[in-house]
Amino acid sequence: MSTPPLSAATVQASLSASSARLATYAKRLPLFTRAIVGAVTAVYVLDLLGAPVADWCRLDPDLMALDQMHRTNLYPLVHSGLIHAAVNLVALTPLLERFEREVGTLKTVLLIAGPLVTFPAFLYLGIEMGLLHGHTAVEGASALVFTFLAMEAVKTFAFQPYYTLGGMEIPSWTTPILWMVVATFLVPNSSFLGHFCGLIMGYAYAWRYLRLVEPSEWILTKVEQKLGFLLFKLPWYVNLEKRTEMNYFEMLPMASPRPAGVSGMGGTGPTGRTLSA
Repeated sequence: MSTPPLSAATVQASLSASSARLATYAKRLPLFTRAIVGAVTAVYVLDLLGAPVADWCRLDPDLMALDQMHRTNLYPLVHSGLIHAAVNLVALTPLLERFEREVGTLKTVLLIAGPLVTFPAFLYLGIEMGLLHGHTAVEGASALVFTFLAMEAVKTFAFQPYYTLGGMEIPSWTTPILWMVVATFLVPNSSFLGHFCGLIMGYAYAWRYLRLVEPSEWILTKVEQKLGFLLFKLPWYVNLEKRTEMNYFEMLPMASPRPAGVSGMGGTGPTGRTLSA
């Protein structure tokens, strides 16, 4: 028995509903998440117009020097093309939005400008230059995507230690590793090492190994109290008092809890290797 084709009215209604949901979602994005989406888009447009933004932001081992440290902060903003940028934004936006709503805008800015982006960059440079003696340049936001995926996986492990997939029990904290392997094989020119460095920092943050470099919430509260007349007037700003624990979304389509009683960044080139999500 064949399924009757969808009518034009049904398709149009479905598209309208999807557009409305997307518009509603975009309207509720917090401030820093909007800034990152806008920055990635602006950098892509500037690069498309011929501005040498990519050459200035790309994390390139051959160019690293004291006057090039900005690359360790800015490499997530530059991408090799439209598809690369779009895929990374689709992957990063919900993860960054969730994180910002949970820890606040000010803390998110300090963590992204600091350890969550720079530490993976320095780890990548150390391994690429010191151990592999390589010269592969990388760019893109997917290392940060894997950082957030690692954080989410560790949080998931606290209440759902295992996924059941095809009859096999997979520890939930390992799912980003599986995605990293899949991305390596399916996404051309993706950097396994870049993604690996992002994962390491995500696990380190989630397991509290970076607590010494994490901004003090007591200090951040004092800053917000002193500058509240300015910060709280910013649209979509999430302050520490209004942060919320968002609803959890699954990272694998098939999941079931473990039964009770069981314990438990393609080769180098002028554009570099893409950190594709």
